[in-house]
Amino acid sequence: MIKSVILLANNLMLKTHFHAKQARIFTAVMLSGILSVSSGFILIQNASALPSNFLVETPQEVVKQNVKSEPLPRAVANAVLQDIKRREGIATKKLKITDSIRKTWGNGCLELPRPDEFCTQALVPGWRVVVTSGQQRWIYHTNETGSVVRRKENNSSTLRPVPIPANELPPPLDRNVVFRQISSGGFIGRTYETVLLNDGRLIRVRIGDANDSERSVRRVTSAQVRQFQRVINRAQGEFQNLSYPASRGAADYITYTLTSRKGTVQYNDISQNNLPKGLQTAVKAWKQLVSTAQ
Repeated sequence: MIKSVILLANNLMLKTHFHAKQARIFTAVMLSGILSVSSGFILIQNASALPSNFLVETPQEVVKQNVKSEPLPRAVANAVLQDIKRREGIATKKLKITDSIRKTWGNGCLELPRPDEFCTQALVPGWRVVVTSGQQRWIYHTNETGSVVRRKENNSSTLRPVPIPANELPPPLDRNVVFRQISSGGFIGRTYETVLLNDGRLIRVRIGDANDSERSVRRVTSAQVRQFQRVINRAQGEFQNLSYPASRGAADYITYTLTSRKGTVQYNDISQNNLPKGLQTAVKAWKQLVSTAQ
């Protein structure tokens, strides 16, 4: 077939008056067409021999391969690290953020509700952050800006209490006193005593204030006093003259000493979320009572 076409081309060149150069071009074109047709069979036969991974990437695949995780905002990182420093007493330079990912939390509590806390059902965009320091590891849920941070607590992190030395126990309650709180420490370093009387009076004084200038007297209703007493009675097992100490190296925390008719218990503000559930309920009831006093 190829020879016949070549002879036909030569005959055409003899019969025409084209220039020799034009004839060569024409012959080359004819031969290229023939070779293309012939080689087509070879290409088709060898197509199945292509490697299985010889595939064209789709735009979606290209995008997926080149997506980079979004960096954690500095404000969020600082908020998390500062919370660990405050609660654990660990310098931020010894902490390392090992993982962070954008999340949309299913409620206003960032999916980490506190005991008896009401959470709104609004969706909250934010971050899940993991921080480590040696053998310790913490998981945080935050909002988008870091103005709200919550730490995920494990049951294994519940504090172990130690007995309060007898010479450090406060005096028993007077007959007309229902409950007493003594708070001390913090940045200011002052000590305050707040007592709840049978008649509903809440009296707060600063210990060591010679002029009694910071003394305040407020009131709650008799119904509130009875309700609070019921909560304390259910938590009497927590008032066993025990202390829940702060983490080693912690500083600038406030120590609270609570005394009921049963006994005394002591804890601090940086580890209060790790207290036994019964004691947390009693602490919450006390704070709510104080906040509603007029």
